[in-house]
Amino acid sequence: MDGGRPVPNEHIALLRTPKLTKWLYPIYVPSYSRAGSAPLLEMLKDASDYVQRNVTIVVRPEEVSDYHLAYPWAVVIAERQPGIGPARMRCLRNAERRGYKRIVVLDDDIIHVSLLERPAGSSHTRRYSAKVSGWAEPGLLVRSLAVACHLADGVFKVRPAASYGAARNALFSGDVDTSIGATLNKGSFPACVMFMDVERFTMRERDLPAEFHFHGEDLAMFLDALTQEQEVFTLPGVAYDQHGSIQTTIPLDPQDAVGRPHLQHTADAYPYMHDFLRVSMKNKLGGVMRIGVNWNRWYKATGTEPVEIPLTELIKES
Repeated sequence: MDGGRPVPNEHIALLRTPKLTKWLYPIYVPSYSRAGSAPLLEMLKDASDYVQRNVTIVVRPEEVSDYHLAYPWAVVIAERQPGIGPARMRCLRNAERRGYKRIVVLDDDIIHVSLLERPAGSSHTRRYSAKVSGWAEPGLLVRSLAVACHLADGVFKVRPAASYGAARNALFSGDVDTSIGATLNKGSFPACVMFMDVERFTMRERDLPAEFHFHGEDLAMFLDALTQEQEVFTLPGVAYDQHGSIQTTIPLDPQDAVGRPHLQHTADAYPYMHDFLRVSMKNKLGGVMRIGVNWNRWYKATGTEPVEIPLTELIKES
């Protein structure tokens, strides 16, 4: 605390502790058609042996040998059902079989995981980047990811219903109150860099609806968790960036007249949650670009409120 006020950047100091390897969760990376070119995996070629030994790549069966050749330091496993959705479920089931308590699952086009800080005297946040910190990549990415796992441990400790959460997209970070460690059941649904409690996230026991196999799986995971009366969280002080120009492997064009068609399927797949969903952004052709939640309606219907956990509490509990 500083004069009775929460310290906004206490998580930055954690980057210098010697416990980072103990904090880092096993890393899972679903990937497709990017053996030798996946941005995140290419970065991890320069990571320490400890980090590399804890990386598992989930691919289609016909690509296992290609990924073995490209990333011989990682474990490569196959998921027979095509699509990012089944691949993420394979991550959970493989982790359960191997006895992992918690894992972090990252998209293969991630190029940065950064802590956000608010410099003294400033009203704006910034990434604690390689330029600011003096640490080169991928070391900074791994350090930041380890701190994020540590903060996620704090969430799981103080919120027994929390099953998984995520970092925030840096493109939508804006001015962030970095004294807030985590928000639960608030804002957008988690995507791209996910911290999962393997036992609590019971979706691994069910089949992902086929309509969400290739895209929209993050929405399906979110809806499943809330249907099961679980909580999902965001770490506001942790942000990720994706490679902006790499060709997508997901068969979806959010700029066409349909955009993201997932609301056509949520009524059948997740009927309880469907009525709380809304279109939050459309493209120029009227297609759906973003789907959001009418949280005020959700809070009223469930008798709940949004939850914010101070950063200092997460650090103390984790």
